[in-house]
Amino acid sequence: MPTTLDIDTLRALLAIVELKSFSRAAEQLGRSQSAISLQIARLEAVVGHPLLERIRGRVLGPTAKGAELVTHAREMIALNDRTIAAMRWPAEERVRLGMPADFLERDFASAYVEVRSRFPKARLSVRTDVSARLAEGVSHGRLDLAFYKRAPTNEARAAIAFEPMAWFGKTTASGRSVDAVPLVAFADGCAYRGEALRSLDLAGRAWGIACEARSLSGLVGAVKAGLGYAALPTRLGERKSLRRANDLAGLPPLNAVELALGIAEGCNLPFARAIGGIIAERCALA
Repeated sequence: MPTTLDIDTLRALLAIVELKSFSRAAEQLGRSQSAISLQIARLEAVVGHPLLERIRGRVLGPTAKGAELVTHAREMIALNDRTIAAMRWPAEERVRLGMPADFLERDFASAYVEVRSRFPKARLSVRTDVSARLAEGVSHGRLDLAFYKRAPTNEARAAIAFEPMAWFGKTTASGRSVDAVPLVAFADGCAYRGEALRSLDLAGRAWGIACEARSLSGLVGAVKAGLGYAALPTRLGERKSLRRANDLAGLPPLNAVELALGIAEGCNLPFARAIGGIIAERCALA
């Protein structure tokens, strides 16, 4: 009986768990569904446990042992990618990284230190912008890799995580459903702003931009000053000690925002994955 775990098979397991579908995982990985099924069957034989909960062909999620293996698999894949990147690393390479401004206020400092430690000859240049322009920068080759937010899609190839959203702001006595909602938001092209407007338009609520912030600190200050409401990831708003808007504000529910990592065509793929993995661990998933 084999006792070695195959990295490609672990990638298949993660894709199935994230997409909850063998067929979508096969499409993402560029393999046939039967090949993916065979990989998982062999993996279950190696570890001696069923790894996926399935009902009538539908994947509900990982079993308890499957979830345990998923945790190890993420670490093994990240280590594999970092190792390959280090072996293929050229004498010097410039890396153009794009990310939302709020990453700088998460744990980017420690991520940057780790990147410099692992790849001392890397020349990292960072650009912050709204998500729409970051995604465009990657697709047009102006950035080598970029983190950006978007509405959830079926384009799961670059998906990293989903961030539940909530409204933050001071509820006033005039927060009636007939009043225009004062918004505090980043510039047009920000996924947070896009989700706020989508939900308000769907609910038939009038709105107006009370403050268009250019930085997370500016946005937080405007919300705390009572200028209006902001739609933000729940954990981010709570980390910044913002007050959740209560039911009296009459604000519509928000969908989650998807966090994605884009890598430009022709970029050093193992290296880009390694850099992306470090930053995701420190910032994107914080």
